[in-house]
Amino acid sequence: MKDQIFVADVEDMRLDLYMSDRLQMNRSQVKNAVVSGRILVNGKKVKAGYSLKIGDEIHYEAEEEYIIEPKDLGVEILYEDEHLACVNKPYGLVVHPGAGEEDETLVHHILWRFDRVAEGSDPLRPGIVHRLDKDTSGVMVIAKSEEAYTGLIELFKSRDVDKRYDAICHGVIRSGGAIDSPIGRDPRRRTQMAVNVHPSKPAHTIYEPVLGFRDATLLKVRILTGRTHQIRVHLQSIHHPIVGDPIYGVRKDRNGKLLLHSASLTFPHPVTGETIHAEAPMPERLLSFVRKEKGDLCIKY
Repeated sequence: MKDQIFVADVEDMRLDLYMSDRLQMNRSQVKNAVVSGRILVNGKKVKAGYSLKIGDEIHYEAEEEYIIEPKDLGVEILYEDEHLACVNKPYGLVVHPGAGEEDETLVHHILWRFDRVAEGSDPLRPGIVHRLDKDTSGVMVIAKSEEAYTGLIELFKSRDVDKRYDAICHGVIRSGGAIDSPIGRDPRRRTQMAVNVHPSKPAHTIYEPVLGFRDATLLKVRILTGRTHQIRVHLQSIHHPIVGDPIYGVRKDRNGKLLLHSASLTFPHPVTGETIHAEAPMPERLLSFVRKEKGDLCIKY
């Protein structure tokens, strides 16, 4: 798509609605263009909800097209049918292309692996309905059909996806519990999240100890919401950060890898209604920690 100039021929229409129609893009894509300054009104940045006036001159700067080259990255397939697939995302693999991470992502692999993938709402995120951090491994569900894409988005939104994780945290936790602290952007460190800040969104985490070591605990964790860095931030908030966490962990952490793994997803199939359950076995980086720590005090809960 080329750069374009439009002259508004309507009065009091939202900018994002007007440009969505003119550019044949969804409102989310238009909003991103507005926020990034690629859509200007009369030479100035405005909000997506700006109310147009007849004669307003709208400049649209086309985003440089990025072509995703399919690539085999050896990602394990846990479940697949014509509408969706569940994969075991490896540690260290970014989910979709972005700044500095454009050559090898999960999206590159799924475009190589599957004959069709849902387009979704963003050309750089085909099939993606949720995400895991780069250093979190484990189960992710991918939408292959548009019908599945729409249905999966709704399932995550309505919290009808059961999400379970394996996590090894610092310190000894002897009994299970729940954390209900809301999570929002840290006002002092904008790339990080924090609890009990303003603004924030509700976040609910349930944890249960499985194995206790001298100064660490293997937990089974279930999250009822899906906030950015939720488990990492919540465990830090109760003074039990995840081992190997470079952002929310302890300063002198000798373990160089984040010990957090998406162990399973369970959800009703968005098309057939059948229950889908996908599990990813505990990866070697967690298993090796457990084997090493078993030489110390080890308690099975």
